[in-house]
Amino acid sequence: MLVTWMRRVYERIGRKTGIGYWEKRAKRYGARSVLNIGHTGEEMAALTERQKEILFPLLAGQLRGDERVIVDFGCGPGRFTPSLSELVRGSAIGVDPIQRLLDLAPCANGVEYRRVESGRIPVADGSADVIWVCLVLGTITEEDALGAAAAEIRRVLHPDGLLFVVENTARKPDLPHFRFRTVDAYLSLFPWAQLDVVGGYEDLGERISVLAGRRGS
Repeated sequence: MLVTWMRRVYERIGRKTGIGYWEKRAKRYGARSVLNIGHTGEEMAALTERQKEILFPLLAGQLRGDERVIVDFGCGPGRFTPSLSELVRGSAIGVDPIQRLLDLAPCANGVEYRRVESGRIPVADGSADVIWVCLVLGTITEEDALGAAAAEIRRVLHPDGLLFVVENTARKPDLPHFRFRTVDAYLSLFPWAQLDVVGGYEDLGERISVLAGRRGS
């Protein structure tokens, strides 16, 4: 009975996160679908490298050196996943609900990709030393689904593990399939992580904020 109830809850989460929209978008745009569509396909590689140049030093500054497993939440086509495994000198698990994007992700030593089904991250409780969330949460438009995603992130993250969040915090009207949330909204979403703002940058005139903190027990 409990299993059936949980399955129904996760199915509702899947609908409310707009997975159908993102599947269609991935079919139309391919790997580029994870970008602001103001960027062309030709800009994708350069943009990814720019983001790495900005974000990876910030992430490295939060590491303690004993991390071995990093989860790339909402990895899409794996733009960052192989490099994340190198950064922690361990393994990276990219997770995403869109199989079409996972099929585009690059293979690499120490890297694997898993599909998120019914809203559940396919990673064992407390097994991730680091969880990387980059420009994903804004695509979850319903607040209850967002809360469920945050609970899943907490479940997977090791006690005292690092949560690293990169999200669009521009002050703009919401779009049908995207929510512009404030820094304070993300701080409130993860009260157990003691997040601090550790950096940020501008992309097409929109503010991208970087937050990091560790899970309390």
